Amino acid sequence: MISKTIVCDVLVVGSGVSGVCAAVSASRKGTEVVLVEKNDFPGGTAIIAMHRYICGLHLKGVGLEVSRALNKLEPENKIIFMGKLKVLPFQTKHLEIVLRNLIKAQKKLKVFYNTTLFSLNKEKGLILSVRARRAGMILNIQPKVVIDASGEGVVIKLSRADYQLTPLRERQMQGFSVRLKGIEVKDQLLSIKVPYSLRKAAKSKEILKCFRFTTFVFGSAKGEGFCKFNIPYIRGFSINKNAAIVHNYLRKALPEFKNSYIAETSPCLVEREGMRLVGEYILTRKDILASRKFYDAVVRGDWPIEFWHQKNGQQVEYLKPGRFYEIPLRVLHSKNIKNLFATGRCISATSEAIASSRVMGTCIALGEAAGTAASKYARTIS
Repeated sequence: MISKTIVCDVLVVGSGVSGVCAAVSASRKGTEVVLVEKNDFPGGTAIIAMHRYICGLHLKGVGLEVSRALNKLEPENKIIFMGKLKVLPFQTKHLEIVLRNLIKAQKKLKVFYNTTLFSLNKEKGLILSVRARRAGMILNIQPKVVIDASGEGVVIKLSRADYQLTPLRERQMQGFSVRLKGIEVKDQLLSIKVPYSLRKAAKSKEILKCFRFTTFVFGSAKGEGFCKFNIPYIRGFSINKNAAIVHNYLRKALPEFKNSYIAETSPCLVEREGMRLVGEYILTRKDILASRKFYDAVVRGDWPIEFWHQKNGQQVEYLKPGRFYEIPLRVLHSKNIKNLFATGRCISATSEAIASSRVMGTCIALGEAAGTAASKYARTIS
């Protein structure tokens, strides 16, 4: 295999929304940035899970740029209320376009898709280099600073940084989505009827018990809808097989689905939490519910703790009206690896805290903060 050495200031691993914002932020500070992504597209979980809303978005910095860029592609979509909370509707194809354009606009940013890290070299608490595979090529990347934005803690694991990992049975539910077309939209109450019908079917064992935690929303196109499935950890679970079973049930149970068909499914199950950094501080449930403020705050959040319990489904704990909490810089910086930062779902936080901070809007802000901090750190290294 061909080997190529790349020297950079900042390496960002993972191009989900948080990773892209980290890379963009770091490159705008004048540092040379390399962004690696295992898929052939940016957007990560937002694209794979076919998300429909940006939650927890604050209209400033890169978050404001993303909002404005989406608005140009979707002028009809405005920030709306979902219950007590504000969200920004979007189409996944448009989010991918926006993220690609953000990456392309940065002169000091190089992106490598279809690239997977497999080894790492460190010495005296410093990451010296990482190795990655890419289409018959081995990349030997030598960064001054690394940001783990992988969602699954790839760098945290390879570097043997101190980490947190919730036991499998206590972890939040996984999810996947199915896009349906050909729905005869006669009743806007389908968002209520679909979950109710599936809970009833799960109780009578017509479908798997796990599908009682399903939500449904309409899509942007006529006759389009999205089923979002939330399931516990099931060994050998098949997305396509079980999506077909549920769809066949809906076609029989609800007349609006009689002529519908599956247009797309998520390519894999998406986790809500994985390996997380142990940083200089660990954000907790108490911090969030108490709307705690920090001297080194870099991000503010106001999304509730939205914990998807494997047995009881969605459990929501709201902040007091009009309140927000702050996220300190210390949760982005590793406790024992000097040049390792994390963003997105990899930050230093408890399982309950991640249930609030993992939403897209907060992850955009976390990425921007991590990129700024990593760039600043890189300039201190000769």
